[in-house]
Amino acid sequence: MNSKLIHAGVLGFVFMLSPFAIDMYLPAFPAMADGLATGIDELEATVAIFLFGFALGQLVLGPVSDALGRRTVLVAGLAVFVVASVMIGASTSLGEVYLWRFLQALGGAGSVGVFPMVRDRFGERDGAQVISYIMALTVVAPMIAPLIGAQVLALAGWSPIFFLIGLLGLIALFATVGLLDKGQRVRPDFSVTRMLGVYGAVVSERRILAAVLAGGFAFAGLFAFVAGSPYVYISHYGVAPHAYGFLVALNALSMIGVNLINAQMLRDTDTVAKIRFGATVLLIDGLAMLAIAVFDLGLVPLAVAVVIFVGAIGLTATNAIVAALSVLPRENGTVSAVNGAGQFAVGALSSLIVSVLPSTSALPMTLVMAGCGVLAFASATILKNSQPQEVISHA
Repeated sequence: MNSKLIHAGVLGFVFMLSPFAIDMYLPAFPAMADGLATGIDELEATVAIFLFGFALGQLVLGPVSDALGRRTVLVAGLAVFVVASVMIGASTSLGEVYLWRFLQALGGAGSVGVFPMVRDRFGERDGAQVISYIMALTVVAPMIAPLIGAQVLALAGWSPIFFLIGLLGLIALFATVGLLDKGQRVRPDFSVTRMLGVYGAVVSERRILAAVLAGGFAFAGLFAFVAGSPYVYISHYGVAPHAYGFLVALNALSMIGVNLINAQMLRDTDTVAKIRFGATVLLIDGLAMLAIAVFDLGLVPLAVAVVIFVGAIGLTATNAIVAALSVLPRENGTVSAVNGAGQFAVGALSSLIVSVLPSTSALPMTLVMAGCGVLAFASATILKNSQPQEVISHA
């Protein structure tokens, strides 16, 4: 079988684990609250614990993967993820859930090596194609995870949901060990001092920061939509809950389609040019969404504009990580960590802004999404205007 398809399939499945861990158990909150004799508010903290642990784990494991090997860190992380998932299902108290949830997130953060593994194995152009396939697969996970969780809950209760997540992690672990090569050589020079030095080198590299910010601000627009769309679609425009799910699915299909086009039709197009084009669409479409909200032009124009916006996110963010990984190849674990943590931070900020603004119309959501489009475009412009710099070895 084609090596690129094998890597895309296995690593895409690995990348789907975190969305599964975040979304699959959401329908089980009431049942978990009853079983653990706690409140739903206390259980909601498990989402924040996972996101915090995942971001922290990426920041630590990214540089570690540069030194000890991408696959080594990924395999170890998957093993921790599997054990922690099973232990969450076996927990009898909220404190146990909190502990194992944090460890589950740290293990899942081993996926920080996924994009660097692709770049190490396939180079920039073919690597961009594989990353596009991975991103297309990953988008599916948040769509199906709650549906799977709801079915498992109805059939067997809340604990088996986490047992199933652990089983999926075990499958990913076996696939990683059995189907993927070891990747780059191990470097025996890892230390905390060196890790801090590499972080300094990465964040001081203008091209990396511009690419990370372009992708981060693009994804922040998606976070803003997730935070604001339930009110805008259901409460403001009166969309039925099942129809809301259909509209969200259209957005996911848009991102999947754009990533497949990026992998096939646009694979030979300059990466920075694709980022610039995607960010330009985000800018223009974001401002159009804002105008639709200001003049209250209705649901259909807004929903169409959102579909276009989400598709442009796929083009911008996917190529942004490809561009960032092309600058300091030996430190790509650290680059990937900065990218992942940056997306979480900016995305959390955008969703927070939408949440605290008064929900009286579509204006708060579209205002933040338009702002994200402006910032993504500005970052893409900085990236375009940055002159290539000599790759510095930090060995």
